[in-house]
Amino acid sequence: MNAVASVSVIVPTLNGAGTLPALLAGIARAAGRHAVEIVAVDSGSSDATTVLLREAGAVVLDLGGEPFGHASARNRGAAQARGDALVFVTQDVEPVGDGWLEPLFVALAEPRVAGAFGRQIPRGASPEEAFLAGVNYPATPRRLTAADLDVPFGPGRTYFSTAFGAMKRAVWEQIPFPDVVMSEDQAWAREVLRAGREVRYIPDAAVYHGHAFALGRAFRRNFDSGSSLEALGLAGASWRSGLRHLAGEARWIARERGVTRLPATLCYEVVRMAGFQLGRLERAMPRGLVRALGEAPRR
Repeated sequence: MNAVASVSVIVPTLNGAGTLPALLAGIARAAGRHAVEIVAVDSGSSDATTVLLREAGAVVLDLGGEPFGHASARNRGAAQARGDALVFVTQDVEPVGDGWLEPLFVALAEPRVAGAFGRQIPRGASPEEAFLAGVNYPATPRRLTAADLDVPFGPGRTYFSTAFGAMKRAVWEQIPFPDVVMSEDQAWAREVLRAGREVRYIPDAAVYHGHAFALGRAFRRNFDSGSSLEALGLAGASWRSGLRHLAGEARWIARERGVTRLPATLCYEVVRMAGFQLGRLERAMPRGLVRALGEAPRR
């Protein structure tokens, strides 16, 4: 049974006018099934982002020049929201179909379930990012419990995703997103699983979401990821899981794109792993160097 009465869709934004129309159209389709509000947390967009949002009836919160934080921005949006279900998306996802939210809400109706996240289909992604998305968001559903915290974290072990995920407002009020540089979704899910709740992965709920990062951006994002996962105690198996991931990725790319792509893949993965491993050392680095190597602002 679907017990969700009202929904708040929370989306951080920055110059997202190129991708927002597809997202807003998907939200409009969902609004025919539920009372839906949009809460955007904008980081000073200079394009038509805020115009598009207000035309769609969104509440637009301006960070007012404050540094963007993955956790703090989403917590601010959730605090403003009125829905009993909080849906978190990024500005570059495109909902698949009309009922893209319904499977998440069905999962949330279960008493022990704190949150549910859906499939991300990597349209427009680089081959390397497409393979990673396929590993993290496969066609098979998962039920996550505290027992999953005993399994080494890595590709395919995602606990939750704020790129496309929903949670009960009552749970967020008890356990908001922890203040970390990145991976606020993994940090939140770890806390709710520790508290005896469950998280569900529901591939029947889906969005298109793909990345094609340049090497510099891949390094910086993975620097932040390594820093955050190290702080959360989730980076310990990164070398083993990374090598297993690379082996599977190489086989997949050779089959799908041909062996001529493999040198570029190896280069990309070396850069990504270098960023991740250096990020694990952030707390031993000068702050100026950290700000130069990472992407997310530091306090």
